[in-house]
Amino acid sequence: MRDAALLLTAAHLYYVEDLSQEEVARQIGVSRSTISRMLAEARKRGIVRIDIVAPPVDDALERQVAEQLGIRRVYAAPGVADEEDPGSIVSPAVSQALRETKLSPGDALLVSWGRATWSVSRSALAAAPGIVVLPAMGGLDDDEPWFQANEIVRNLATAIRGQPLMLHAPSLPSRELRRSLLADPAIRSILSRWDDAAAILVGIGAWPKTRPHEAPTSLFVDDIARNRAVGDVVGRLFDRDGNPVHFKAEAQLLAITREQLARIPVRIGVATGIRKTSAIIAAARANLINILVTDLVTASALSVAASNPTPSPVPANPVPPAAKAAQSRPQNGVRASSSSRKT
Repeated sequence: MRDAALLLTAAHLYYVEDLSQEEVARQIGVSRSTISRMLAEARKRGIVRIDIVAPPVDDALERQVAEQLGIRRVYAAPGVADEEDPGSIVSPAVSQALRETKLSPGDALLVSWGRATWSVSRSALAAAPGIVVLPAMGGLDDDEPWFQANEIVRNLATAIRGQPLMLHAPSLPSRELRRSLLADPAIRSILSRWDDAAAILVGIGAWPKTRPHEAPTSLFVDDIARNRAVGDVVGRLFDRDGNPVHFKAEAQLLAITREQLARIPVRIGVATGIRKTSAIIAAARANLINILVTDLVTASALSVAASNPTPSPVPANPVPPAAKAAQSRPQNGVRASSSSRKT
């Protein structure tokens, strides 16, 4: 009980009474370093909650980021998306992007695997009847649903009232199986739509060195390629400058090629999270996307990062320790509050 009381007292003095950590330390009778640890513990326990209050979307920011990235359009959804499940926030912007693409019945919309596309496929989307939705790569040998391209295709087609077209093939078949698949007329008819697709909706994978577990192990990316890559689109890896990063198993990859991707008129990338800024910028440099759907926080971070030729690496869990001044000024977009229990 005394421990909780100390944490609450320190948090109140620092965040509400606006005392410095040194002043709080003198008042409570502990060292400044102890106060710093106590404030961190108060945030961990939920005694202190820091809310990021995003302002309304500014069209000028969207135009600025699009110009900085050298792409056609940026859609910045209002609010802060959950990076693990961003669909509820970004799906209206995805609907707008697809609507403004002016797809016609029979047009092919390709879809990649990924958390973002999986989440969007399970969200409410504007109807686009008659659109043919199909995977841009085979399935991955992974239990997580966001690695299953056919499942994403089925969900997305249902959401937009389109027509799903499944690709029943693994993303990394053996050489013998790959030759057999490419010789099969049914498989070839599906793959032919990779050449005449009107649009593609892709996630942008980030390959941070601090979170290597997030990269799909079933792609069998070797260590040299993994260390060079900052991200991928449809299993095609790239470095910070957008240059291709090839891996040993890539020759077997059953997925749309970089050249086929570049020929698709509308290439919509969906990605949120500050830690993905380097991957998003690199995907644009690689010409793998020409439209970006994100949230306002990520768009703001992109604007800053794109202006900095040598951006600092983003930490694995980018919950920025908001400056004290920002925490005490709600009008600046950050608000701190104290609570006696977790929420």
